[in-house]
Formats: sequence, C-alpha cells, structure tokens
Amino acid sequence: MYHSWLCLATVWKSLSAAAPVESKFPLNQPQPQPQPPKPKKPNIRQVAEASGVSLMTASRALSGRGGVAEETKQRVLAAAKQLQYRPNRLVRAVMGGRSGTIGVMVPLGSWFLAQVVRGIHDVLAEHRYLPVVHFHGDGPGANRDDAELDYLHRLIEQRVDGIIFVPSDESVSRMYLREVWERGLPLVSVDRRLPRTNADFSGTDDEAGGRVVAEYLLSLGHRRIAHISGEPWVSTYAERRRGFEEVVHGRDGVEYQFADCERGDCSDAVRVILASKDRPTAIFTASDRMAAHVYAVAEELGLQVSRDVSVVGFGDQTDLYWLRPKLTTVNQDPVSIGAEAARLVLDRLEGRCPSAKPRESRVMPQLCIRESAAPVA
Repeated sequence: MYHSWLCLATVWKSLSAAAPVESKFPLNQPQPQPQPPKPKKPNIRQVAEASGVSLMTASRALSGRGGVAEETKQRVLAAAKQLQYRPNRLVRAVMGGRSGTIGVMVPLGSWFLAQVVRGIHDVLAEHRYLPVVHFHGDGPGANRDDAELDYLHRLIEQRVDGIIFVPSDESVSRMYLREVWERGLPLVSVDRRLPRTNADFSGTDDEAGGRVVAEYLLSLGHRRIAHISGEPWVSTYAERRRGFEEVVHGRDGVEYQFADCERGDCSDAVRVILASKDRPTAIFTASDRMAAHVYAVAEELGLQVSRDVSVVGFGDQTDLYWLRPKLTTVNQDPVSIGAEAARLVLDRLEGRCPSAKPRESRVMPQLCIRESAAPVA
C-alpha cells in the first residue's frame, strides 16, 4: 500500500514539473457553437413526388422534351420552383447526353466580336441554352496555339453540346479539331472560314461588301482608285479585295493601285500612295483602323480627307466615330452574324440539317455613307 502511494506521488510530482498545457478553448473565451447542418438540395425525385408524377415524367417536363401534357408540365415546373430545384447540367449531360450549354471562343478586345457574342447569346437564351464564353488570343502569334487548343478541350470537358469558334488560324486541318469531330459536336466558325474542316460558317458577305464600295466610288466619278488590304492569309481581307477588283477591273479608264500591310500598320504604304505624282482620288481600306492611318498620313502631308482624297473603310467600328470628317464605311451587322452562328449550331443539335456537308450563312453588309467620300471636283 505504501509502495502504491509512493508511485502516485512520484507521478504527480513529474506532472507538476512539466510545462503547463494551454487549453484549446480558454475558459475566458466563448466556446464555438456547433454549426447547423446545411440543408440538402432538392432533387428531381422530390419534384416528382410534389407534383404527383413519375420520375420519368418529371425529367421530361423539366428538360423540355415532348410527351408530357401541358397541364402536367406546368404542375411539375411549379413544384420545381416552389422547391427551388436547379438541375445539375453536368449530371444531365452524363445521363442524357445534353448539358444545355454551348461553348463560345472569341478573341479579346474587339467591339465587332462583342456584338457577335451578343447575337449568339440572344438566340441561345431564346432556346434555353447557356453560352460558356472563353476569350483567347489572336494574330499570327496565336496561330495553332497550344493554349487555344487546350481551351477547346476544356470546353469539351465541360460537356458543351456544341462550339462556336473564331479561329486564330483558318488554315487548320480537320486533324487539329479531331476531338471535336470524334465526339460528334457541332462546330461553327465565325468571321473566318475553316475550309479544310467540316465546320459550318457564319460571317459577312465580304465580296459583296467590296463590290458595293467599288460601285459607290465609281458613281462619285473616281477613276484613280487605290485599295489597301491586310494580311494576305486572312480570308476576309482577300474576299473584300476580290469583290472590289471584280468591279474596278471591269471598267475602262480606271487607274488602280493595290498595297497590303501586315499587323495593321499601313502608314508606310499610305505615304507612298499619297506622295505619288498621280495620287489616287479615292482609297478603300479593308478595315476602319487602316482608314485611320490614311487620315493621319493625309494630315501629315497637308491633305484633307474628302476634299483631296476620298476614304472608305470597312467594319463601322464605334471606337473610331471620332474621326473627322466622319468615316464612310461598311456595316457588317455583327449581331446578325452571331445570331446566325447560334442558329447553325441549334439546327445541327435538333436534327434540322441531316447532311454532314458544311453550311454557310453570309450576312449582307450595308454601306454607311457619311462625310469622308465626295464626288471628284
């Protein structure tokens, strides 16, 4: 007995000598309160029970598929609203093959493409589809860029039902987009065609736009005419040039000059044209930004736009509305281009185009006559 008390005393002494242990919950501080369990999210089974229908009927009513009476459908939708039920799109995609989303990839920082996205959104929203938008790089440095392809694959991983895409390189082959084709996803290219693939296309009738400008300048009496274009590998520039030259080459007495510039800086090409002895009385540029270079060089050389040289652009860019005199240009109606791209995807998804042959939708551009082009004096 004495031996047991001695052992207890030794243990107590060693514990007393040890450093004090801080309490995890000091007595002078409030103790944390247990959190209430998070409420479970309502599921489709609860919706079916609340509306008095089978699980299959509830699923059909919520997905918008046929085979459900209108009264039953409204009862299911009312129950879903009351329960605050939200379908899991990824689960729906895995179980039923459709997520109700469309991937949209466009370059960043363009007013034109912002309007295209607006058109895409409006049509998809009308048909209860959700656009998943990603902005990517543009220009020669982005051609066949690994990041661009990676984001395409990530959209596929999100189980999108189709893809609307502004390609950075229109010369890509079918193999570049192999995973898109293997999964049977509808693909629509915007603004630039992908002629070596099976992608549908929505864009401007650029040849028609070039013809309209040529006819207008000729109607003003111009016979010394120049055209300044952009990178030769960009189909939109090439098509505008083709339409423009189709008209001017078919008229007698026209003196025609052509110059192209890369990376958007046309100052040197414009300077050569405007400094020539028989300078043109009119210049058509393949974009509004190129037209802004004409304005700048003309001022540098002491020339006045409209009085000394008429200028017509292409694109109707709102961020260049400050140019004076106001720029005569071509409006491409980008909202309609986006809307047509969305309709092309939906037609594929809903089986309205059984042929696998690529389809095109080209929006007719409109000439916006303002102040920068005038009759020959």
